[in-house]
Amino acid sequence: MTSLNSLHDTLSPLLSPLHPSFPFAPIDIIGAMRLSSVINWIATGVFDPQPTAKGKKGIKKDRASIWQELAGLMIVVFGGDTFLAMCTGTTPSWLVTPNIAVLFCAIHILQTRTPFIHLLPTRPSLPLELLLAIPDAIGRTLLLTRFSIIPLLYPSSPSVKTLPATSVSLILVPFILAVPFASIAFSTFNFFSPSLKLTTPVELKAYGWMLVDTWCPLLISPLFLTLIGPVEGWDIGLGWGENESVVCCMVVLWACFTGRAIYNFGYRKEHWLEMFGVRGEKKKTE
Repeated sequence: MTSLNSLHDTLSPLLSPLHPSFPFAPIDIIGAMRLSSVINWIATGVFDPQPTAKGKKGIKKDRASIWQELAGLMIVVFGGDTFLAMCTGTTPSWLVTPNIAVLFCAIHILQTRTPFIHLLPTRPSLPLELLLAIPDAIGRTLLLTRFSIIPLLYPSSPSVKTLPATSVSLILVPFILAVPFASIAFSTFNFFSPSLKLTTPVELKAYGWMLVDTWCPLLISPLFLTLIGPVEGWDIGLGWGENESVVCCMVVLWACFTGRAIYNFGYRKEHWLEMFGVRGEKKKTE
């Protein structure tokens, strides 16, 4: 417990605003840059099937307009929050305090529509994904615990309308904030393609349930509740403090994201050799 508290104290500068006149924490900036990079990869066709026929290399893919990409970005970031606000009859957070919306939009414009785009990694790689597994885990854990479960358990004031804290809402609210609206933007309507088109969400396709981003909310939320419980709506628990529980969930999620990075980019020998700067000889083909 002491070590978890110490780790939380170490992470505190990442979670605190840099300055009163610049009310953004470093983790907010890193998260905005990370999401913008992923959107840029999708918009430029990095994950599209590569043509195998000769003479088709070097074709530049058209990308969506900046306004369409920003619309998709806002759906990813605030779709769940807006939906829950409609359920409770409250004002969405991005209308109350638009700072985060401005930050994410400004960073995406800077990273994709200015010369800064040349500084972005052109595609994901094992070293990059292993490095970013740490801030990814920190940001996602905060979303699934401190920014979703804690407001249900401890409303900021009696006048604030929130959903009742039940075993269902405590699991469903973090899931709604993290999964469905990201799926809508990324796959269901393809907001980051030049033309919108309705497709089956990736999560509903074969093996879609295996996506880490899909099942991690269903793992982290019960884990957090079990660590801090018993609380309203959750009758079992170990009675840990909030800080220790958040850090424990961060470690678990970091292990999940690290495993995903290795599975996607590093379980082959050539991936590890490339990461350490060793390139094997290409086989000659007739």
